[in-house]
Amino acid sequence: MIKDMEKKATRLSWVLNAPRQQQRIALLIPQYNEASNCNLERRLQYFANVAEQYKDKLDVVIIDDGSTDNSLVKMIRFINEHNPAFYLATVKPNANKVGALYLALKHIEHEFVILSDFDTDIDDPGKVEGLVQAMQADPSLMGCYFRMLPYEGSGSVFDFQRLEYSLLRSLYRFHEKDQTVMVMPGAGCCFKRDVLLSIYEEHSGFRSGEDREATQIGHRLGFKAIYADHILTLTRPPLSLRALIKQRVRWNLGYIETFVKEKSFYADQIMKGTRIGFRSLVDLFVLLFILGMPLMIAYFAVMNVTQLMWFFGGLYVFCLAWCLNLLLIAPGETTELKGRRLSLILAYPVMKLTVDYFGWMGAIIKSLKKK
Repeated sequence: MIKDMEKKATRLSWVLNAPRQQQRIALLIPQYNEASNCNLERRLQYFANVAEQYKDKLDVVIIDDGSTDNSLVKMIRFINEHNPAFYLATVKPNANKVGALYLALKHIEHEFVILSDFDTDIDDPGKVEGLVQAMQADPSLMGCYFRMLPYEGSGSVFDFQRLEYSLLRSLYRFHEKDQTVMVMPGAGCCFKRDVLLSIYEEHSGFRSGEDREATQIGHRLGFKAIYADHILTLTRPPLSLRALIKQRVRWNLGYIETFVKEKSFYADQIMKGTRIGFRSLVDLFVLLFILGMPLMIAYFAVMNVTQLMWFFGGLYVFCLAWCLNLLLIAPGETTELKGRRLSLILAYPVMKLTVDYFGWMGAIIKSLKKK
């Protein structure tokens, strides 16, 4: 990644002033071509409010990652009109998010950095200050990740993601003992700045799975992470099935890219029988099952329709049992679903198989084209 940035002569500059380095924590927000977003000014006002409210605890830095529309012009206009408390940096040319964050880290001196997205809210980021002492005391910790919650939406696709996020958060408990995780969400996590710099120096710069790759590089370097479930990250998920599958194609492509790049690390984890290794084997089995499902359906349909019904019935019951097991592991992760847990779980297997099948098929096709 660093060599690519040097070839493109990527540079970072500050609009007006740079952070005065008085705070220990910086909140970094990369953005790219948000001018078409009708909520651009509302989002800028949100970050201005955050910067003002937490000015004694952290610095808010928005990073324009080589936008090709007029979003930078709009942001500069906002600064001139409102004089917000946040800082604005520009990166040219586009550095694919990871490169922009890397340059920003090189230009600040804060001890800790919170990563988030332009369309994401963090409920009380000042709570990170309470974790600073614990992260400092343990040199093996690279940081912490927050509780991700789908926010501002309705409909079956939104409800599916609310349950899915709850189940995925329940898996955090599986990794709690050895303080690992498969992905520290880039929309809501906090890193030690020096550790994140060392991670990005080994990062491929690929955009699809930058969070997953950064997390696994951190684990490979010997670092761990803790779950800060009291800090909420309110993310705005896709609200249509088409948009959701498009998102999952990108996520799964990132998984493939990370697995190929870090294959030696994954193989070592599998051989050692670690939780990351076990999760990797399960993911591989699920992937093979999903991709082979059409062939199994065709086989049973030709050989015996009754067996096909039993196949789907057994698959449905297995998915329900898996969901209920996760709810028992971490019942607190589904509190926001309130009384709708049962109805959502009953509909979950069908939606999950549909999204995963098309998401993985699309990712594999894209990865083959990219070689």
